[in-house]
Amino acid sequence: MTDKILMARQPIFNTELKVVAYELLYRSEAGINPLPMISGDQASSRVILHSYTSISDAGNLRVLPAFINFSQQMLEADTLPAVSPREVVIEILEDSRATPALIAAARRFSNAGFKLALDDFIYQPEFDPLLEIAHIVKLDIRTLNRQQLAEQIKLLEPFELTLLAEKVETLEEYELCRELGCELFQGFFFSKPELLKGNKAYSNKLILSQALSTLSQQNVDFKDLSALISRDPALTYKLLRLVNSAAFGTKRSISNLHDALTYLGLQELKKWVSLIMLADDHGKPSELIRQILLLARFCELLAETHEQIDTGQAFMTGLLLHLDALMNQEQSLMLSQIDIDTHIYDALMTRTGPLGQLLSQVEAFTQGNWDDTDQSLTTKLQSCYLSSLEWTRESMQLMSQAQHDTLP
Repeated sequence: MTDKILMARQPIFNTELKVVAYELLYRSEAGINPLPMISGDQASSRVILHSYTSISDAGNLRVLPAFINFSQQMLEADTLPAVSPREVVIEILEDSRATPALIAAARRFSNAGFKLALDDFIYQPEFDPLLEIAHIVKLDIRTLNRQQLAEQIKLLEPFELTLLAEKVETLEEYELCRELGCELFQGFFFSKPELLKGNKAYSNKLILSQALSTLSQQNVDFKDLSALISRDPALTYKLLRLVNSAAFGTKRSISNLHDALTYLGLQELKKWVSLIMLADDHGKPSELIRQILLLARFCELLAETHEQIDTGQAFMTGLLLHLDALMNQEQSLMLSQIDIDTHIYDALMTRTGPLGQLLSQVEAFTQGNWDDTDQSLTTKLQSCYLSSLEWTRESMQLMSQAQHDTLP
């Protein structure tokens, strides 16, 4: 992949909030035939595609379909992508016209086994031939109010289609779209807290807050951290299972907390205690855990290029960015409960300081807002993002293995 091509991914959920696909966001300098996978050989295409769409789910490695935008010009060319139809959903862009050439191309792709999606769709009768071929219609709920959304769905009822609500930003919007008949959902609603009035924090959440406070400090007191972890038997047990898992390849059985902490060392301990705590069942989609891990690792890797930013603080900043969604608390309230470093607090609340600027770069890239990123960091951002995807996948597998392995 050249450094002129930028790629990121955005999850697509079903009604059970399980990730069933990713949309690949991309930008290239040329803007025409931008993805190597379109014209490359099938083996190379699969490697590139799987880097962005493979995930660890309950310990199993799964490759999800990728929604990819195609311009009308690309679709009408008499060529097919060098990828399996099971791995790609072809998105027909909203500015496409229902020409005979496009309809013929859509039929050709469909006959070859590809699924077709109409992006940002607003019903017009001239699109009926495409609707009869397409499998998925994407409705942008930011441009439609409730009445307009219901009207669009009513107009699409005669066609055998799956409706995808995109740009869903709140749980309420997700529930509305589901009620109206949408079966797929895309947006950042999963990374925002569901604020439940009157609910008290569970004890494990209190320990989580205290542990994060300890881990966020530059000079962590090893004894304090050990004492804190030992107060949570479940966390202690998971940590021992993790260290004794086959993935760590320990030469001897580690059966007590002190030995486990010593074996890991302080820097690795910061990461893995955080990961184990995230692995607890919070009743949230696993994609939220993936996103938290991805952002933490992305911040950490990018911080390696900044002498004035501590990589450990960068990791913790990324970790805390969407933790409010996991804990169902407003971010300001969550941060007030832990004594985090002022650099981390300012970065999260106001995006100020070197750490805040780094976080802004990471957010812009992961959301596909590449015009808001530092162009001099383009190559580094893409490299860090891809490495973070791989690390997140491996971490999810390790956490799942630690939950199932038994101590010798």
